[in-house]
Amino acid sequence: MKFISLFTPLILLMASCQTTRKAENSASTQKSAHLKKIDPDDLSPFEDLESNSKSNMPPSHIAVSENRVQTKKAHESHGSLSSFCQTELSSLPGKFSEESLKKVCRKVTVKEGCESFEENPIFHYQKNGYSKNAKRILVLSLIHGDEFPSGSVSRSWMIRLENIEPRNSWRVIPISNPDGLHRKTRTNARNVDINRNFPTKDWDRLALFWWRTKKKSDPRRYPGPTAASERETQCIMKHIDEYDPHFIISIHTPLGVLDFDGPKSIEFPRFSPLPWISLGNFPGSLGRYMWVDHNVPVLTIELKGSYGVKRLQEFDRLQDISGTVAIQSDRILRANKQRSFNDK
Repeated sequence: MKFISLFTPLILLMASCQTTRKAENSASTQKSAHLKKIDPDDLSPFEDLESNSKSNMPPSHIAVSENRVQTKKAHESHGSLSSFCQTELSSLPGKFSEESLKKVCRKVTVKEGCESFEENPIFHYQKNGYSKNAKRILVLSLIHGDEFPSGSVSRSWMIRLENIEPRNSWRVIPISNPDGLHRKTRTNARNVDINRNFPTKDWDRLALFWWRTKKKSDPRRYPGPTAASERETQCIMKHIDEYDPHFIISIHTPLGVLDFDGPKSIEFPRFSPLPWISLGNFPGSLGRYMWVDHNVPVLTIELKGSYGVKRLQEFDRLQDISGTVAIQSDRILRANKQRSFNDK
């Protein structure tokens, strides 16, 4: 009887959190049915080819922290990193070659310090470009764990890169939020929205204020107790510091647009499935952190539902287009820098 009395409050708390999540997900589904009513914060061409023919915590946050020891590491049941990679990427929707995926997963690695809160590895794949002027492009997907098609596109791009000689150099982190993927939640295991946790210069002043006032303390948009408080955020920042990308691509769903934070003079290549529409950026977001604060362009690919999964070959072309925009952006930024130098 003592055992039951000790755990009853915890069981009631967990049941309450589950009910709240269902209500939140229901409201989110109703919103996404009408694109014109969507606040961008609510949701989460050229022909040249990329390839050469050769206590600000919500109450539920505390409950998750207390129960961490009860969660088994997902990768422990799969053995090697290669097996974990195959298991995780195979779980995502869309068609792919098992043999090609095995080949890719044999080459993934984990950067030191890149583990989630539940100690799942945040692995990445890298392929260097053939051009002496190759741009370094960092691709991130599944920052929001419930946006499964974003990971499917990254998986397709990784398989493609393994079979071509790309002009640019690519590093792909297909599952940036593994705990969120396992839980099927936008947030990570600590109930933090990773894409509001980056240490933008205005984070301390605006992130929590924005969350409380603009988002009405929506748990799905919680930016965290402090900037860069999350392991997943810290992992991405380690990649940015070490890889020093010229260009970043962040893949999301479900708005169905291409949103670019970068030089305004870019001539955007046409990609018929997704129009180029600016959504803006927000305190703690990757776009504001990298473009506004660090002058590194960010292309946010907002897939439209499962469209990208059903037509993955079309999105291989978007990889080529993204590479072209990366080259154009770097050219413009270097020219601007040279003009500023000459004006001094």
